[in-house]
Amino acid sequence: MHLAWCGVLVVLLGGALATGRAPEDDKKAPPEVAITDLDGKVTKITSAKLTAVGTRRLAWLADPKGTADEKFGPLALKVREPESTTLVDGVLTLIPAMSLESAKYDYEKLNASLQLKGFKDPVLGTLQYKGLNTLGISGTVDGKLTTITAGIPGKAAVKSVAFPDAKPLPEPKGGGTTWAVQIVQKMPANPIVKVRNLKLLYHYPDGSERLSSELPVRKGNAIALDEKLTRLEMLATDTNTHFAVAEVEAGGPEKVIVIPLTMEQDKKTGTVVGLLGEVDVGYKLFPLPTIKSILPVSK
Repeated sequence: MHLAWCGVLVVLLGGALATGRAPEDDKKAPPEVAITDLDGKVTKITSAKLTAVGTRRLAWLADPKGTADEKFGPLALKVREPESTTLVDGVLTLIPAMSLESAKYDYEKLNASLQLKGFKDPVLGTLQYKGLNTLGISGTVDGKLTTITAGIPGKAAVKSVAFPDAKPLPEPKGGGTTWAVQIVQKMPANPIVKVRNLKLLYHYPDGSERLSSELPVRKGNAIALDEKLTRLEMLATDTNTHFAVAEVEAGGPEKVIVIPLTMEQDKKTGTVVGLLGEVDVGYKLFPLPTIKSILPVSK
């Protein structure tokens, strides 16, 4: 997947050959990202691209043989929805950045609304906490390099951003187990989020990531994240000792397990980021401290 905010020159060779014109005559102007401020003033940014602010790479989808962009994995928006816990590292909704049509900000209601290409309902984010749901955009304005951050209140606040060449969201993957993940939150009390195909996500110092379909156990066999796991309740997570404790039922009596938060593979030590599940707009990433319990959804 390619990030499509940057304008590219498209040469219409067929038309040029048919009319005898030089290919340069049919070059299209790069698409411009339109940014509207609170006063209604519109600023057009050419050669626009998203910055690291408010985004992350889906490194587990990286293609080592792909383009420079694909080698790091597709770019995704990091969205904190209203039900994402009040923890600093809360539940993230990861949305393919190439599918963002528009972003609108309401600083009085403290929300952000993201419209995605091919998806009817917008994804809502909260602006209740500083630094959440901001979006960095860089490019050229009147010949000068410019960087703008949307989602920050103030006199120069951005009201909306429109991306003219958004691509439709990929079709959701079918099959797999559906899970009900109950997250830790006071209001509303411990809401449930449904996802598909839960996997454990590891991150490595070189920026690479991988998914695992089982939970490691300090003593005993790993526990597969499949329909045999009928209940998992997180009891504690300690990032100092790099262990988490959970109560599980998986094809036998209830038991307490200790989950190592680091794993060595190919002489590299990976650290657990959290549990990752598929949703229609992309992915949900649950850091372990945000999880209260996990149950498979009955079919």
